[in-house]
Amino acid sequence: MNKVMKWSAAAMAAGILIASSGFTGEASVLAAGNIKNTVQQTPVALKWKGTKLSQKGLMSEGNTLIPLTVLRDQLGLPLSYNPGTRTYSIGSGYTQLNMEVSQHGVNTNINNYYLYEYEVKNINGRIYVPFKLMNDYLGYQGAWDPSTKTLNISKRILNPITIKTETLEKATSDAVYLLHYPKVSGLVNSDAENVINNVLEQHMKKFNEESIKEANNRDDSIEHAYQYIQNYMVTYNRNGVLSLVVDQYGNTGGAHGGTIRTGFTFSLKDGKLLTANDLLKKSNPTYRTMLNKDLAKKLKAHEGYLGGFKALRANPDFNVSENGMLFFFQQYEYTDYAVGIPTFAYPFDQLLPKGTDPFKSYK
Repeated sequence: MNKVMKWSAAAMAAGILIASSGFTGEASVLAAGNIKNTVQQTPVALKWKGTKLSQKGLMSEGNTLIPLTVLRDQLGLPLSYNPGTRTYSIGSGYTQLNMEVSQHGVNTNINNYYLYEYEVKNINGRIYVPFKLMNDYLGYQGAWDPSTKTLNISKRILNPITIKTETLEKATSDAVYLLHYPKVSGLVNSDAENVINNVLEQHMKKFNEESIKEANNRDDSIEHAYQYIQNYMVTYNRNGVLSLVVDQYGNTGGAHGGTIRTGFTFSLKDGKLLTANDLLKKSNPTYRTMLNKDLAKKLKAHEGYLGGFKALRANPDFNVSENGMLFFFQQYEYTDYAVGIPTFAYPFDQLLPKGTDPFKSYK
């Protein structure tokens, strides 16, 4: 099922009762036939900005898990609950984490963008958030002390900008449109701000125009209306650089819908849309040679590989993350639909000489 469409199925599939005492105590989840977790877990001591917390995290299957109540009580994030959709929401704006809890588990999205590689868990009636998710998308970092099994959590220093979600929503007899796109403000350079916002808005408008044209020629044999949805996720917002991915989904009545993903990485100094070459080529002129060889190996290892990969395009699809760069390919570009959008992560120390700062020119 496509990421951007899962919200509807998740809402219908939710089948448990959630309770909380006015959010003054622990957020609790009461599941019908709730089975006590049998996976071995090790307690993890937690600190917030150096101060030890009374609540503890868990180490489970190699992942450090943080109680949802720590995010509310110590980190100060607003927590709400929607009983209609059985969804907890923590935080606000483009980093709001939404957790739809059911007997099947917890479906997780940030700002309506679904994440499958991070598993929020309901363990014995308590919700736990993977620290890796907090590190990658919520703006937090951690220092691990192996001798005391303690994780010291602190806030990252983000770019001093505001990111607001704008929405175009409409419905006709032929199609339903729900298009979310970001708008930035607070940049020192107002011209750069306008350039960035124009790129992102025009990207949305082009999708909307093409969708309207397609819907106007809708096949009358299709019973339901066409569906067009756009969501985005900010993946990096530090060091004078803003990186995000935008997913555009369309369902026109075939066997399944389809998604096109676009990565945008901007310099906040001048609004320039950065390429992989801008970040890598000066310090490593041969980075593409390494990537082409490694990507060919990884793509061929995919069970759904269709063949055809020889080398990256001149301007490959990518986005920046807290851990490096993510290079991705579109559905059916080299793999079948079941693979989704194949994405390959590379830390900067694998792409560049050790100690190189890829953002030096943009700070």
